[in-house]
Amino acid sequence: MRRIPHMTSSSTRRLPRVATALTAAALSGTLALTGCGGEPDKPAASSSPSPTPAPTVKSAAKLVHVQGKFPKSRHQAVATNVAKVVDRWLQAAYVGGDYPRETSTFTAKSFPGFSKVTIAQAGKQMTQMSNATIAPHIDGVEVVASDVHVDLLANNNYPVGAVARVRLVYDTTGDRASRQTVRGTLDMVPTKTSWAVFGFNITREEKLALDPSSAPSASPSPSGDKS
Repeated sequence: MRRIPHMTSSSTRRLPRVATALTAAALSGTLALTGCGGEPDKPAASSSPSPTPAPTVKSAAKLVHVQGKFPKSRHQAVATNVAKVVDRWLQAAYVGGDYPRETSTFTAKSFPGFSKVTIAQAGKQMTQMSNATIAPHIDGVEVVASDVHVDLLANNNYPVGAVARVRLVYDTTGDRASRQTVRGTLDMVPTKTSWAVFGFNITREEKLALDPSSAPSASPSPSGDKS
């Protein structure tokens, strides 16, 4: 296994004061499509295969530890909201987009949900924080597993900070076929509508796939060999 060098960052800025509490419940809705009287027309049969859906990150979220007073009924909601912010970064930095592509296509937009200071820090550590260095050498990404475990700091029933422990496992195809594992922590604070990342400690590990042409082949036993 090839381990990408471990790098960390720390913020010298003081944490901003929390203006409002994080909304505990996430709203969701569905769109119903209805016809206008009569029998619906049957769609014409298509001979072309359905396009393969683009890979997306949807992490399994869990609130693991709470320091301070916070209602248990809101545990999953806050974990889900934290994970949504984490997933936006994982999607933008590792999984989403077309491959192969140039390293220069990875910019500040690869770090949605990060504070301005943290974006600048992450931009100096693209090897760990994105696929920037391997993007020209791969032609696809497939997510294997993704999970976010949250440690929450609360005060008087309101979240005031969180540490998201992140793990993303994905496979790459192309010239640099490999199994990639991103893991580490994101330090986060609630905003008026979501969460923001103000610090990180992330590593990326790479295990290159075995090249079939380099694998040793078994030599056949000579014909007529007798023991």
